[in-house]
Amino acid sequence: MCNHYQLPTLKEIERYLKGDLHLPLIAPSFEKQKFDKPLEIYPKSAALVLLYQDDKLQIVPKKWGYPSPFKDNQVLFNARVERFYEAKKSMWDTSFARRRCIILASQFFEAGKQTYTTSQNKTYHQQFSFKEKDTPLTMIAGIYDQDDFAMVTTKPNKVMAPVHDRMPLVLNASELRQWLFQNFTSLLDRSSFDLSRIQLPERK
Repeated sequence: MCNHYQLPTLKEIERYLKGDLHLPLIAPSFEKQKFDKPLEIYPKSAALVLLYQDDKLQIVPKKWGYPSPFKDNQVLFNARVERFYEAKKSMWDTSFARRRCIILASQFFEAGKQTYTTSQNKTYHQQFSFKEKDTPLTMIAGIYDQDDFAMVTTKPNKVMAPVHDRMPLVLNASELRQWLFQNFTSLLDRSSFDLSRIQLPERK
């Protein structure tokens, strides 16, 4: 379950989306200064997402996590994409159908299945970082409701499977329009996505 990623600077995001992909973004209306350096994003953090709203393609700040209907002061921040196809209704249904967005990351992180013990006899899980190969940004499918967003997850590919049994639904540049506007069923299979994995240094 991904609960940590790195947000690039707003300048890096705009350079890639406008300069490289030539997307017709409108000028941001939020306070840019808050996003002039890379940020570590966790649930309940404010981050930038790309969405189409009011007939405009725009980058907007939203908070990671929907308020939990089960526990006060907790959020649900990952949404299984398969849930949309199940007969039983869920809290995500309307967002999947009408309110999709793109989460913008330099990389995302996941704890592995293996553990290690430090010299202080503390035990930790191995940590890994992931990103799309050969691109400055890694883009992830998201959904939103008002000021909150959630990360969409799917079955892992061969790069992610040794680490975790789920993975963010990562998207390449050619798939952005499909996720935002069209039927997204064909995007569920990420087995051929060119994802890189790096094991992070162990704690001392």
